[in-house]
Amino acid sequence: MRSPLVRFALTFFLSLLAFSVLSVVTNLQNHLHLVENAFAESATWMAKVSGSAATVADNLITVKGLSLNINHECTGVFVLFVLASFVGAYPARLRAKVVGIVVGVSLLSLINIIRIATLVRVVEFYPGLFTYFHEYVWQGAFLMLVTLYAVTWVEWVRR
Repeated sequence: MRSPLVRFALTFFLSLLAFSVLSVVTNLQNHLHLVENAFAESATWMAKVSGSAATVADNLITVKGLSLNINHECTGVFVLFVLASFVGAYPARLRAKVVGIVVGVSLLSLINIIRIATLVRVVEFYPGLFTYFHEYVWQGAFLMLVTLYAVTWVEWVRR
């Protein structure tokens, strides 16, 4: 494997495969309750700061008679696996990789909480637009932000 691109692609793919197998073997989606609850609590707090009347119980956010179930998919854990695999596979020093993963996971988790808080507000004011914002606007925006972070991190590493 002389080509750095081939080495990167193979390492990236194998890392994604390892995360996938680990997720299935450990039944990860059934062990994220604390993370789900923390995201629900944080997003509800953030929505309340902006004037929301939302309430939260465990991973369930209730607003105007509607409930938002913050499940394992809402945590973004699988997207974070993609980011960690990318950073881990990229040819950089270990310290830069650790910083890239820690900062990326933290920043994208915060953005994810903001995403959930804005969806709470959408449900309050425009409940009919929830699906559109949840499935299209925020998923596209989140994908773009993950890509933007990865590119920014690569540029930082290359300096």
